[in-house]
Amino acid sequence: MTASNRSPIFAILAIQAVVFAGLYLIMPSVSALAGFGIPVFWQMCAQGLISAAITKFFNFGWGWIIGQFLAPPLVILALGLGLPVWIYPVILILLVLVFWNVVSNRVPLYLTNTETSAALSKLVLKKNNVKFVDLGSGLGGTLRYLARQSPEGRFCGVESAPLPFALSWCLGKLSGTRNLEFRFGDIWKQDLSEFDVVYCFLSPVPMARLFAKAQEELKPGSSFISNSFAVPDHIPDKVVTVKDGRKTELLVWKI
Repeated sequence: MTASNRSPIFAILAIQAVVFAGLYLIMPSVSALAGFGIPVFWQMCAQGLISAAITKFFNFGWGWIIGQFLAPPLVILALGLGLPVWIYPVILILLVLVFWNVVSNRVPLYLTNTETSAALSKLVLKKNNVKFVDLGSGLGGTLRYLARQSPEGRFCGVESAPLPFALSWCLGKLSGTRNLEFRFGDIWKQDLSEFDVVYCFLSPVPMARLFAKAQEELKPGSSFISNSFAVPDHIPDKVVTVKDGRKTELLVWKI
């Protein structure tokens, strides 16, 4: 069973809970064998290490693995700082507002870098008056870049995570770009028929469903472009390798 078949948040919490329970049961025996009590910080380091190993076993991405390792000892360090109690719910609320899509669609917040935005512009700005939508537009940097490059085009971002949407909307207004629009909403409810190009940088999980939606709604001759993530059982018509540090691939399908 792989990570893509489950909700990451609940799986991650379940792994931490199981490891915590196991360590709680065996720690008295470990302390007795060692001849001294194991400090709580080192217990949490052990929990992080074991949780990370289990997370890797279930084929989660490196971001989840690193998070699993760091979370338990960081909690202890934070408690040791004696921070005000209200800090913790505020941090939790901010995390939920930023990573809302992880819970709802199993899609983390990925940001398109400048090199990829430049490569994308060469792909999509060949057509005059292009109508472009970024599904899961994050902070909107790609759209602002493209809108500046093509004043005659129309560029739209759809984002359901509240804080990234609010920031992208504000930055869009401050940019003074008139051919730019940000919509707060579910990408699955967005009608794609009004666009020539659909772009996304999501995760492997929604790709099959999203491509089926694009095939159903886009007009013939339109393009579907995925940053990094393939569509199962569909070979792209074109692959553009970006000259950045991670060798990003833009996968292009013609509808």
